[in-house]
This record gives sequence, structure tokens and C-alpha cells, in this order.
Amino acid sequence: MAWRTGAGPRGAFVRKLAAALFMKHGRRSRPCGTSTNPAPTFTSLHHRRRASGGRRDRRPEVIVVEDDPALAELLTFGLEARGYRFRHFRNGREALDLLKTMDTRGSVQPPLLLLDVDLPALDGYSIFEELQKECPGKFRVVFTTVHGSETEQLRGLEAGAMDYMVKPMSLRVALEKIRRWVGR
Repeated sequence: MAWRTGAGPRGAFVRKLAAALFMKHGRRSRPCGTSTNPAPTFTSLHHRRRASGGRRDRRPEVIVVEDDPALAELLTFGLEARGYRFRHFRNGREALDLLKTMDTRGSVQPPLLLLDVDLPALDGYSIFEELQKECPGKFRVVFTTVHGSETEQLRGLEAGAMDYMVKPMSLRVALEKIRRWVGR
């Protein structure tokens, strides 16, 4: 699991690019790099609940399982800018192990899981199948992949996913779809 975003020169470039997109459309009031907030830190639901006096954070949670660092950085930057809680995993096996143990009880709605199909260690379809067997309904799943054929899209939808996003994707379009999926 990635514990911090924005590390390294590539992350800085992606953040500046994403910030430019938001500033162009009036979404950000501060130029990139001048925020008084530190880089986002990924914390457990238990830690957030303790920090808020036992109450859960009511903001929708989005979990990104994506091995492409540039795309993951872009998505997590957009999610942060829009005020979502988020987590990021780069490896399929690691993601599955932590997703199965994640406490989502008490959430207003299940977290949205953006699940890449092609991942190291374990593919997205296998992760989805395992989650459906062991903890059905715990997550709302949207597959993300470069495979945009009708057959591949139907495979994901017929398996039970909410939707299927083909990469490359526009950050603005992705964020609008996420907003609709989480009902925000």
C-alpha cells in the first residue's frame, strides 16, 4: 500500500499538471505547491474513528487499486482536491489481503473500489471474485483497464461491477463519474 503520494519528480509533475487543470476551471484557489496542508497520509478507518471521537468520517471513501504510478497519482490528487477519503494500493495480492480485513461497518454506503484489471501478483477479476465470495456487498466496484473491447467490458459488468472505465481516461470525466457513483 502507498502511504504517501507526491513522492519524487514524477509525482510533482503530475500534481502540477492536475493543479493546472483545476485552476483553469476555478476548482483550486491556491497554486500547486503552496498548500499549507502536508501530503496526504493514508490512515486506517480505526485511526480516523478514534481521532474524531468515535464517529466515522462521513465523506465518501474511494479505494484505488492501480499499478501505474502516474495514473494513481493523478487520481489520488483529484480525489484529495475534491475532498474524498481515499486509499491507494499498487499490488493485487496486497490489496485483496487488506480489503478483506477492512472494517466498513457503519459507513453510510460501501466504499467505491476503482479496480485495475491488470495488476501485479493478482488480477482485478480474481480480486473481485474473491471479495464477492468472502464479503459480498462490502465494496462497490468499478473496473479500470486499457482493455476497452465490448467483450472485456461485458465481462466486468456481467461479473457484477457497477461500471467499467477504459484507460486512458480524462481526470475531469473520472471525477464526475466518481461523484455520481458515490452520490455526492
